[in-house]
Amino acid sequence: MEQEVLLSQEFQKVLLASEPKKKSISSSISSTQDEHGKSNITNGVDFGTQDDAFELDPQSFDKWVPFLRNAVENDQLNAIIQELDTSIDDNFQGLELQLLQDSQINDKLESSVNEISNIQNTIDSSLSKGMAELQEQLSQTTNDLIVKKQIFVNNKKTSMKISEAIILITKVIRILSLSSKCQELIVEGNFFKALQNLDNLEKLYLQEFRNYNFQFLKEIYESIPYLKSVTKDECLNLIRNSLNSNLGKNLTTVGEKFITTYQSDLLIDWMEKKKSMNLESFKFNSPVEISMRDQTILQTLNLDNFFHIEEFYDSIMIFQSLNELDYLFTEFSKEYEFRKSKIIYPLLWKRTSNSKTNVIPGDISTDTFTKQMNMTFLKEYLWKILGFLLYDINLHKSTDFVLVDNNYNATNDFWDGLMSRLLPYIRHFIRTGLTTDKDWIEFKDFLCIYVAILENYKLNIEPLYSILILLFESYCDISIKAFDDEFEILLNDDDFMPLTINDKSLFEKVAQICWMKDDENIKPTIDNENTGEFMVTLPFSPLYPMTCTLTKKTYSKLSSFVTIFYRHQLHTLNKLMVKTIDRIFTDVVNKKIRSKLESTSREEIAQILINLDYFIIAAKSFSKFMTRDNLMQNPDIEIKLSSIKNYSESRKLAETKLINLIDSKVSDIMETVDLDWTSNTIRQDPDISIVDLAQFLEMMFASTLVNLPYSVQILLIFREFDSLTKRFLDILLHDTPDLITKISILNFEVDIKYLEGIIPKIFPNHDGSGNMDFVETSSNFPTPMTPMSPTFNHSSEKHSPELIENNVKSLEETFIELKQYIDLLKSDNLAEYMMDPEVRNRKYPRVKFDNANLLIHKIEKSQNLLDSANTDDQADDNSSVFTRDFIGNNSSSSKIAKFFNRR
Repeated sequence: MEQEVLLSQEFQKVLLASEPKKKSISSSISSTQDEHGKSNITNGVDFGTQDDAFELDPQSFDKWVPFLRNAVENDQLNAIIQELDTSIDDNFQGLELQLLQDSQINDKLESSVNEISNIQNTIDSSLSKGMAELQEQLSQTTNDLIVKKQIFVNNKKTSMKISEAIILITKVIRILSLSSKCQELIVEGNFFKALQNLDNLEKLYLQEFRNYNFQFLKEIYESIPYLKSVTKDECLNLIRNSLNSNLGKNLTTVGEKFITTYQSDLLIDWMEKKKSMNLESFKFNSPVEISMRDQTILQTLNLDNFFHIEEFYDSIMIFQSLNELDYLFTEFSKEYEFRKSKIIYPLLWKRTSNSKTNVIPGDISTDTFTKQMNMTFLKEYLWKILGFLLYDINLHKSTDFVLVDNNYNATNDFWDGLMSRLLPYIRHFIRTGLTTDKDWIEFKDFLCIYVAILENYKLNIEPLYSILILLFESYCDISIKAFDDEFEILLNDDDFMPLTINDKSLFEKVAQICWMKDDENIKPTIDNENTGEFMVTLPFSPLYPMTCTLTKKTYSKLSSFVTIFYRHQLHTLNKLMVKTIDRIFTDVVNKKIRSKLESTSREEIAQILINLDYFIIAAKSFSKFMTRDNLMQNPDIEIKLSSIKNYSESRKLAETKLINLIDSKVSDIMETVDLDWTSNTIRQDPDISIVDLAQFLEMMFASTLVNLPYSVQILLIFREFDSLTKRFLDILLHDTPDLITKISILNFEVDIKYLEGIIPKIFPNHDGSGNMDFVETSSNFPTPMTPMSPTFNHSSEKHSPELIENNVKSLEETFIELKQYIDLLKSDNLAEYMMDPEVRNRKYPRVKFDNANLLIHKIEKSQNLLDSANTDDQADDNSSVFTRDFIGNNSSSSKIAKFFNRR
C-alpha cells in the first residue's frame, strides 16, 4: 500500500511537470490543458498528431513510461488509471465549465472521446495479450525453477555429506597425525610434548569418535596407556642418563675447578686488595671480602656451566600432569641413593652386615678407605664430594625441591651424614699422614678453601670446621715438639756465660729480638771509633736471645696458620694459642732449664738464675703482646701466661740452689777453720783459713754473682754474711773448749774484722761515708788482691750512693751481735755485765745472758787457772772446787746447746 501511495505521489509530480508545445490559450487554460495532458498521457494516447493546444511534449511523455511500465509489471494499471482520474478531478476542477464554454475545445473533446475509447480498447487487448504471454512465461519459469530447486536441494544434501565426510576424515587424519607425532616425540626424547599430544589424542577420540566403530581408531586409543608408560620409562631412563653424565668423572673436575678458582684467583686478588687498602683485620670469605670479589671470576663458577639438568624439568612436568609424582620420587630416590653410594666409595654409605665385620669398633686402621688415604687421594676424594654437593644444590634449587618433597635441608642432611663417617678418617690422617710443615699448611689451606665454599652455599661447616680446630691444635702440638727439639740443641750448646757481642749490627738485632727490662740501658763497654772495635756484654747467655727468636718464630708461624682463613670459634683458637705459648714456656723452656738446676756449678746456676729473670720478663712481655694481638681482636681481653708463675718458682728454686751451693762451699771452708782458743800469743794477721774464706767470698761476689740482678746479689750477700756470722757465733758458743783465753778472743777479733773488711770492697768506690772514693777498711790488715773488683750489673747507673751506703751499713750490722760478744769477752770488768742489768741493755743488747754467762765462765776459769800459780794451795783448792762446779754446769749446757744447734 505504501508503494502505491509513493507511486501516486511521484506520478502526480511528473504529470504536473509536463508542458504542452503550444500556449495559444490563456495561462489558466494552459494550466488546465497541462493537467489534462497528464491525463491523456496517463491513458497512453499519443498527442503528437494533434494540432491543438493540448499536444504534449514527447520528452514529457517519456517521463511517464517508467511509471506505466512499473504499473504494468506490478499489475497496478487500474490503480494508475484511477489515480489519473482522481488527478483530473483534483487538478481540473472548474476547467470543465471553461471547456464547455469554449466551442473549439468542445469539438475537440468530442472527437477525442472516440479516440480515447479506441485507445482504451487497444490498450486492453494489448495488455491482455501481454498478460497471457507473461503468464505463460511465468509458468514456464516456475516449472524450471522448481526443477532447479529440486536439483539444488539434492546437490546440497550431497555437499553436506561430503563436508561431514571431509571433517571426519580430517579428524581421523589428526588422530593419526597425533599418534604418529607422539611416537616421533618419544623417539626424539621430547616426552613432555609427547604427553601433551597423547592428552590431545585421548580428548579428541573421546569427544569425536567414542560412538564410531572404527577399529583402527580404537586400537590407537587403547595404545595411549602403553605410550604413557613408555613415556614414563623413557623419562626415568633420561634421568638415569643425566645422572650418568653429571655424576661421572666431571664431579672431580668441578670440585677442583672451584677450589683452584678460590685459591688461585679470589684469594690472591683479596690479598692484594687487603694489602693495598689496609684491611688486615678482615679475613678471607668475610662479608667485606665477599662484597669486593671480582664478578667476572664468579661468572666462571656458575653452576649452569657445569651441570645440565633439563631432563628433570620435563620429567617433573610429565609426572605431575600424570599425577604420579610419588612414583617419580620413589624411582629417583632409589637411583640417587645408588649414585651416592658409588660417589662416596670406598667409604661405606650404609654399612651392611657382611662389610668388615672383623673391624674393631673405633679402629679404622684396617679399613679400605684408610689404606688408600694420602694427601692426593684425600684431595681428589673431597673434590668429588664437593662436585656432588654443588650438583645436588643446583638440582634441588632448580627443581624447587620437588624431587626431595620440599626438604630444603636435603643437601645438608647428606653432607652431615657423610661427615659423621668421614671425620674419623680425617682425624686419623691428621695424626698419621701429615709429616712436614708444608703438608700441614697445604692441607689446612685446602680445608679452609673447602669450608669457604661450603659456607657460601649455605652448607653446614661445623663438622669440617671442627677438623680445622683439631688441625690447628695438632699443628700447635707439632710446633711445640719442633720447638722442644731445637731448644734441646740450644740448651746443650749454651755455655751459661754472659753473652759478649763484637758486632754492632748483631747487637742491634739481639736488642730488638730480646725482651729487656724497662729501665735497662745496655751500652757498649768499648767503642773506639778510630779502630772500629765494638764489644758489649749482655747479662744473659746466648740461650735467651735464641729462645726469644725461636718463640717469636713459632708464634708467627702459628699466627699465620690461622690469620687468613679462620673466622669462627676465635675464642677457642685464642685459648689454643695462649695454651701453646704457655706450654712452650713451661713444659719446654722452664722444665728443661729447671733440669739444669741439678748442676753443682755455682756459675752455671747463677747464669740460669739470670736467664730465668729475663724469661720472666719475656713471659710478661709476651702476655702483653698477645693481649694486644689476640685473635678475637677484642681490646677488653687480658692474657696472662701461667708460665710467669712457673718461671718465678724456678727462679726461687735457682736462688735456693745457688744459696745451698754457696753455703755448702762456705761450710767446706769452715771445716778447715781451726781457731786456737787457748793461745797466749797475739796475732796481727788473720788465720790462714779465714783468709781463704774471705778470698772465696770476695771472688764469688766478683765473678759468680756479678751479673745477677741487684736484688738477688743483695739477697745472697746478706744471706751469706748473716749465715757466716751465725756460724762464727755458733763456733764461739758451742765449739770452744771449756777454757778460753782473752788472747784468743783478741785473735778471733782480728779474724772477724778481716771478714768484715771485705764488705766495702764488694761495693766499688765506697768510702764508708757515702762518698764514692775507696779507703782502707776499719781493720788495718791488708786484704787479698783479686783479679777484678766485684761489680753489680750497671749499679753505678741504676743505684744511688745512698742505697749502696745503706746496704753496706746493713751488712755491717750482721756482725754487731758477734762483735758485742767479742767486746764483752774482752772487757776487764765481767762482773759488771753479770751484776748490772743496765749495763747489759746499754752495751750488749744483742748478747743473751745465758750465752754470756757460759762464755764468762770459760774466760774466768782460764783466768783463774792462770792466777793459781801465784796463790796458796787452799786458794787453789777453793778455785778447783769452783772450777769443777763451773765446768760441770758448763758441760751440761754445752751438750744441750749442741743438740738444738747441730750443723
